[in-house]
Amino acid sequence: MKDAGVLPFNSFTNNSILIGSALEAALLSFALADKINIYKKEKEESQAEALLISKENEKLIREQNIILEQRVEERTHALQESNESLQNTLTHLKETQAQLVEAEKMASLGQLTAGVAHEINNPINFVTSNVAPLKRDVDMVWNAMDEIENIALSDLSLSEKKQRINAYKEELDLEYLKVEVDFLLKGMHEGAYRTAEIVKSLRIFSRVDEDSLKFADINEGLESTLVILNSVVKEGVAVDKKYGELPLVECYPGKLNQVFLNIITNALYAINKKFDGNSGGILEIKTEADTENIYISIRDNGIGMPTEVKEKIFEPFFTTKEVGEGTGLGMSIAYNTIKKHQGEIKIESSVGEGVKFLIVLPRKQQTQ
Repeated sequence: MKDAGVLPFNSFTNNSILIGSALEAALLSFALADKINIYKKEKEESQAEALLISKENEKLIREQNIILEQRVEERTHALQESNESLQNTLTHLKETQAQLVEAEKMASLGQLTAGVAHEINNPINFVTSNVAPLKRDVDMVWNAMDEIENIALSDLSLSEKKQRINAYKEELDLEYLKVEVDFLLKGMHEGAYRTAEIVKSLRIFSRVDEDSLKFADINEGLESTLVILNSVVKEGVAVDKKYGELPLVECYPGKLNQVFLNIITNALYAINKKFDGNSGGILEIKTEADTENIYISIRDNGIGMPTEVKEKIFEPFFTTKEVGEGTGLGMSIAYNTIKKHQGEIKIESSVGEGVKFLIVLPRKQQTQ
């Protein structure tokens, strides 16, 4: 407008751009300052809101922590009660297990008591039945000595004395008396020896070694078990013993003898089921060793077992026997005992052909 002549030339019109720029800068400054104040106010409000939210969150966290601590305390108390209950249950189960194992052992020994009594009674009868005739023969010997002494001290001539002594010896049948005394003494010796062997086997079989490992002769344990079971081995069952040269094995001998008893008893049961007292039954017991393990094989040619029985044979209370013939604990105890010895027990079976149990035991127990 100045350049067009509408407005006069003066200091204002000549400096209008500068004045406008100054005004614009001033207005912009005021606008910026106002905007800054707005942002500052919004920031303060936001910070106040964030602080409020933070305080609310802190309050909520404290409340949640209190609730959580209460729940943790309640849960801990419940877990402690549950743990105590589990400990009591575990203790009860261990006691029950020990009682069941002892009951199974007593049941096995109870079944064998009559047989063992019969086994001991037979050799004892050798002794008792021979005592009376031996006493009679000894009395006859003493009487003969007295009679011969009387003849020797008599006033008879030597030829008469010899004649009377020979006549008395013929009357007494002294030669037969010697044979009879030898026979009676032999029978008493065999009876006493057999009784001693049975007692020795009973002592070996019923070792008390529940808490201590010992080095034992496995062949001796098997033999003692067979002696205990001798009355159960019926006629017609051939026992084939193939004992190898075994080192002494670190084990719980009494527990292993219980394993042998359970397995051999089952084998004899299977044989009797198949042959029913007739000939043809075979029980084979074989032992051997290598540098690390010993191997005990117990095989029978009885009725065998199907797959479904083989899969359950080591389960507690599982039995194929009739009610009253078995507790169903024998094989479970055998399995756990072998596992306790860090060994293993394997089964090979064919229905109608028999069963083979293979027990593998380390020669020395590793520290667990």
